[in-house]
Amino acid sequence: MLSMGWALAGLAFAGMTWMTWRFLGGARARSDPEPANFGPPDAHRIGSVAKLGRVVILRDETGFWAVNAVCPHLGCQPAFDENRRIFVCPCHGSQFDPEGRFLAGPANSAMSLAALRLDTQGELVAYPKEKALAGDRFNP
Repeated sequence: MLSMGWALAGLAFAGMTWMTWRFLGGARARSDPEPANFGPPDAHRIGSVAKLGRVVILRDETGFWAVNAVCPHLGCQPAFDENRRIFVCPCHGSQFDPEGRFLAGPANSAMSLAALRLDTQGELVAYPKEKALAGDRFNP
């Protein structure tokens, strides 16, 4: 009976170790979302934020950019807080600026940006599998 107790304790320890490793290590293998069609560019005013699936597009006076709203910590979906102008992860509170740059943890890296292009009908489409650089703007 004593050996069964040690076996259960070992199993519990292994489980806790694995959960701690997953929490501290963050997400490693998350699939990218599919392209997101946000419609005509003129439907989005300067200062607007639009979300479709796990992609968020934002517009300022210099143009559009798209953020893959996937927290690099554990893959949760941060929401954009329009009052504070930051993304906040609902799982553990990580924060990111409007371009997805890391502000506060437990995440320790930025969210990725998606490429933006117009499709053949002139609609704004975000391509999350194609990465963009911070500071890049799309001007249709």
